[in-house]
Amino acid sequence: MLKNGLLPLFIGLMLINNILACEVAPAVQGEDVSLTMMHDGVERSYVLHLPSGYDCETPLPLVFGVHGYTGSGSIFENRWAQIFDHVNRHNYVGVFPDGMTASADAPWAKGFNDLGSRNDSGPDGLTCIPPPYAYPFFENCPEAERERQCYWGNSCADDLGFFRAIIEHLLSNYQIDPRRVYMVGYSQGGSTVNGLAADMADLLAAVAPLHGFQSNGYARGAEVPLPFMQVWGRADTTVPGTGLPASDQLIYESADETAAIWAQAQGCSADGQTPYPTSADGKLGWQCTQHAGCNGESEVVSCAWDGEHVMPREGEDNFGWDVVWSFFESHTKH
Repeated sequence: MLKNGLLPLFIGLMLINNILACEVAPAVQGEDVSLTMMHDGVERSYVLHLPSGYDCETPLPLVFGVHGYTGSGSIFENRWAQIFDHVNRHNYVGVFPDGMTASADAPWAKGFNDLGSRNDSGPDGLTCIPPPYAYPFFENCPEAERERQCYWGNSCADDLGFFRAIIEHLLSNYQIDPRRVYMVGYSQGGSTVNGLAADMADLLAAVAPLHGFQSNGYARGAEVPLPFMQVWGRADTTVPGTGLPASDQLIYESADETAAIWAQAQGCSADGQTPYPTSADGKLGWQCTQHAGCNGESEVVSCAWDGEHVMPREGEDNFGWDVVWSFFESHTKH
């Protein structure tokens, strides 16, 4: 039996041992940490946020968030989505990659390779009304890109490989449930999620592009069960969900066509008007519908609201994210 004087020391040593047993470095529980990795011969960066409740024993969900044009991983988490506290409160791991910079002359222009924007025209015609806005040139693209009729100004990096490498690294080094890996993107990040999701369906349990669509004619759904929820704003002229040209003259797939293509790939009904109730119904015109009867336990859901090109939020009520998180929580990969 320990004497009274040794008991506090014994308890202290046990606490220290418990802390050391949960080795999370270079990450930090409850905080954002900026990390780097080499991919395709280039140093890439991302923000990793382990929740404050991370204990090195309990496998947690992973939410992979993709920022919009000119943004960063930190901007996505802390300014656009505003989910720093949400990560800690709901006990999941957040990872937010940084896009590539266009050039030294345009350091503010940052983005990802969404694949579809590499095309001037496709099965539905041109992807812009020429000439579109003159976006800065990404120096990691071939010189021939400068001559394109509908040049978007996106990176040519291997972001598909980069995203897969991040997820696989985190699955190998942290307590993450491989059945609960989710991907969400905003604006150009939403376009990127739309473009890459089908090729990442083996890793993902559900996806949610927000205010971001593929270039006209290039929507593509996953051929294996992968629940899909898209969000768009009826007043959005930056990336419209109507199929009409954007303010910069680029043309995107419409919300209806995107959902229909995903529904066909997921074996759902062609009728996309079945109501899909959510906790945000009626807030700033928020309403969701679905293509019912999908294969397995998949879902294809489309949510619209009376917003412009901003995250769905009303004051402190982050209702759009709450709906997306609820959608993610309802889906586990089988």
